[in-house]
Amino acid sequence: MSLLVGIMLLSACSGGSDDNLMDMGSLTEGSWMGYNGEAVENEEMMTTDYIDYDPSNTYEINRSSYVSYFNGEDFIETIQYSGEPPMTLDTVEEADRIMVSFNQYNEDSINLKTAE
Repeated sequence: MSLLVGIMLLSACSGGSDDNLMDMGSLTEGSWMGYNGEAVENEEMMTTDYIDYDPSNTYEINRSSYVSYFNGEDFIETIQYSGEPPMTLDTVEEADRIMVSFNQYNEDSINLKTAE
């Protein structure tokens, strides 16, 4: 019984990447979303599919990346984030979706989450 309680406590305490808003199973490899809203070929980069975005929330990312903001299918802008993690994403009021592009070497550690 105490083993079960211990496992439950460890599960509850481990932050893990369960809160990651990025679907790591649907990445596009070999390009990143550029500053003009077009895919730019680069074999070391990966890009997520669309991620729902709510400008009333605050989002944090823990690795250098490019975040592209969209309203539906319409591209708004791409912003590069780098620096001391976690980095808080800029609020783009008219956006309802984002895509995140990042270096493939960060695939196992990158995390996008809503800030608490």
